Amino acid sequence: MIKDKLIEKSKEAFVMAIEIYNKPTIKYRVEGFSFFICNAWELMLKAHIINKFGNNGIYYKDNKDRTISLENCLQKVFTNEKSPLRRNIEKIVELRNTSTHFV
Repeated sequence: MIKDKLIEKSKEAFVMAIEIYNKPTIKYRVEGFSFFICNAWELMLKAHIINKFGNNGIYYKDNKDRTISLENCLQKVFTNEKSPLRRNIEKIVELRNTSTHFV
């Protein structure tokens, strides 16, 4: 089942994020952490969306070959824009995006 695969991959990404962050010799660790933690949250939220709305819930309506972004997942799951968890994840997404596109 796709939901179960997403959850397993999410767990692995969470572990990778923590392992990278806890290695003091890695100079790019905060950025690496942000990549993996964002991936972990996206996969977990997509599994939740599938559980709640079905498989089609993770695809763009106009393009069934493309799944929604982490930002879209956050909006769908955490409908309150002021939710502390949503806001914290959005800050990590900003860090990831800056690391990806600026460095």
